[in-house]
Amino acid sequence: MSRPLSLPLTRFSAAPFRPLAAALLLLAGLAFAAPQASRAAEADAFIRTVGTETLEVLAARSADTAKRESLVRDLLEKHLDLESVSRFCLGRYARQLNEPQAKEYDGLFIDYMVKVYSGLLAQYDGQTLSVQEGVNRDNEAAQIVLSQINRKSGPPIRVEWKVVNKAGAQKVTDVIIEGVSMAFTQRQQFESVLQNNGGKIDALFTAMRRQISR
Repeated sequence: MSRPLSLPLTRFSAAPFRPLAAALLLLAGLAFAAPQASRAAEADAFIRTVGTETLEVLAARSADTAKRESLVRDLLEKHLDLESVSRFCLGRYARQLNEPQAKEYDGLFIDYMVKVYSGLLAQYDGQTLSVQEGVNRDNEAAQIVLSQINRKSGPPIRVEWKVVNKAGAQKVTDVIIEGVSMAFTQRQQFESVLQNNGGKIDALFTAMRRQISR
């Protein structure tokens, strides 16, 4: 017998999504070190742009829900590689998608992300992000931008941004907070729901809709 369909939003946002959302929503101030190469410089500049545009979202924390969600949606659609991240999060189950299911999943995924990030806006409390450098590790197609979230109290939080150039545009494909990958953690949660429900894609869709409607 399958377990009830559930993707608990509170626990979910505090674990895999909160790191990415925190990094995206806490870019109030940016400090840069000299880049080591042009590609690293491009990735660094891209993260700075993300930070600048995030200020508009932060300024709208007191706005109505529809306004906040619209701003968050624009931010994610512009700067996150939604296609790559969404398919990675499905893992091996992505191969099971037929055309109608793929279209439905794409819509649910962005709606789900918007719901989580919008809910985290109220948690912003003046933290800043210092961007340190861009480096290349193992994969020549990706740049890793090193940074840290500076808190009012407590040690800084290490943040690594994985940035790729996709069709001439810089895109974020993962954010790693203190060694924890947002994309990999999200993948584990989606796969858990699918495994508990016989690998049925529709079961995951139902769970995502429940979270979006909350």
